[in-house]
Amino acid sequence: MFFKRKTKTPCRACGENASLDVVGKVAPTHPGPFHTSEFELLHCPECDSVYLNPAPTDDDLRVLYEESVQFADDHYTSDEQIGKILEYYGSAVRDRQLLSHGEARVLEVGAGFAWVSRASKDADASCFTVAQDVSAECADKCAWVDQYHVGSLESLPASEKFDLASMTHVIEHLVDPESMLGAISSRLKVGGKLFVTAPHRPTGWSPKMGIDAWKAYSYLHVPAHVTYFSDTWFKRVAPRHGMKIVHWDAQHEDGQAFELVLQRI
Repeated sequence: MFFKRKTKTPCRACGENASLDVVGKVAPTHPGPFHTSEFELLHCPECDSVYLNPAPTDDDLRVLYEESVQFADDHYTSDEQIGKILEYYGSAVRDRQLLSHGEARVLEVGAGFAWVSRASKDADASCFTVAQDVSAECADKCAWVDQYHVGSLESLPASEKFDLASMTHVIEHLVDPESMLGAISSRLKVGGKLFVTAPHRPTGWSPKMGIDAWKAYSYLHVPAHVTYFSDTWFKRVAPRHGMKIVHWDAQHEDGQAFELVLQRI
């Protein structure tokens, strides 16, 4: 299967002029009323990212995150699942050396149940945790969070500096992920780290394979998941905001998800 090549246009993910490839059409996977039911996936050969076109609107995002219940099922609440989640994030905090000293300040963006904050507290009770989310759904359910802020990241004081920030399965939901990287970087101390996890792509997918694998991909959430990133995207974008890659692993879940650590320089 081959793509229909488009004329060069700015990539919404990296900003470079590129001949974007049309991977194929995808239908909404969420029942909410959205501004359109006609979506497609585009691939940028410059940054090797795949993203949804058109992007969800502000009203679409409100339906998805402020007018929906996101964390009620057993995937988030069963004792077995919580154990698995904390085992993973606990090992990440330890193995990636995300907490470099005592009394660290931790910022969790798009926190939900704030698992990184909880794993950080388990690793070092002296750390101070701040969780941010646009939804109040989990705000009163996270006793391990010292400050749970409901609202945009921009509404937090810009003067607060952190040793560790995290976005776990958050960045794929953002229409303007580069702006968020910049906003987080500005809140990190020099040497501070940003821990990111997100969907990557269907196992073994390459740009010439087309849309079929994406339609069977468990992380194809339309229009909630806006962009599927690559290490190339982060290598291009992170230095613009004073950050560098110190860890990249795209082998999670048989290559379907990635783990990344950026450091403020």
